[in-house]
Amino acid sequence: MKTRTHVTACLTFACLLVASVAQAGMTVKLGGGWEVEIGDPTAIGINVDTVGNDFIAIELSKDFRSPPLPNGNFPGLDIIFRQIGGDAGTVPNIVILDESVTNQTGTHWTDYHMTVGTGGNVWFDTIDSAGFSMSPFTNSMFMDPSNVFGGNPSRATDLWADGGLVFNNSSFFPGAGLGELVISVDLSGDDVAFVLSEYPTPEPATLALLGIGGLVCLRRRSR
Repeated sequence: MKTRTHVTACLTFACLLVASVAQAGMTVKLGGGWEVEIGDPTAIGINVDTVGNDFIAIELSKDFRSPPLPNGNFPGLDIIFRQIGGDAGTVPNIVILDESVTNQTGTHWTDYHMTVGTGGNVWFDTIDSAGFSMSPFTNSMFMDPSNVFGGNPSRATDLWADGGLVFNNSSFFPGAGLGELVISVDLSGDDVAFVLSEYPTPEPATLALLGIGGLVCLRRRSR
C-alpha cells in the first residue's frame, strides 16, 4: 500500500540545490530520529512524506550525470542515514515509497543496483518489499551476497534489477504506483549509521568500448 495514515511532514531540498552547497555536502534532519547526509544535493533529492509510530516514509530523486569509469562502473549516488534520536524516539523502518531516477550519463543502462551495506544491523525487508516495482526492468532480486544474515530469506543487503533498458536522457521510477521498499534497522546496539547506495550498469556495447579504450591506453604506456 502507498497510503500511510499518520502525521505527514513534507520536506524538499529544491531551494538548496546550488553548486556551493553541493561541494560541501548537506546534512538535514528528517524526523523520526533520523538525519541524512547528501554529498551532492544537485543530484539527489529527498521528500519526507510521512512520519509514523514505527516508520518514516520518503520519496527520492537521483540524477546520474557522470559517465562510466574506465572499469565500467558508474560512480554511485549515496545517502548516509544517521540515527540522532534515542532508541525510544527513533523509528526502526525507513520506507521508500518511490523514486525518480534520471539517466544523463551518455549511455544506456541494462541493470540497476541498490545496497544498504553489510553491517548486519540494517537490511531490506524482503517480505514487506516484495511488491516494489523496478519497471522497466523485468527481473529484480533481493540478495545477501556476503551472507550477512545467514540465509535468512526475509533480510537482504542488495536489490538487483535487470532485464530491461533505461535509455540515455530518460528516467525510470522505482516503486511508482506499486509496492514499497522497506529498510529495517536494529536499534538495540550503538547508534546506527548506514549508506544507501544506488548505481546503474551500462549496456554491454559501452563496456566493450571501455575495454578497448583501456587496452589502447596500456599499449601506449608499454611503448
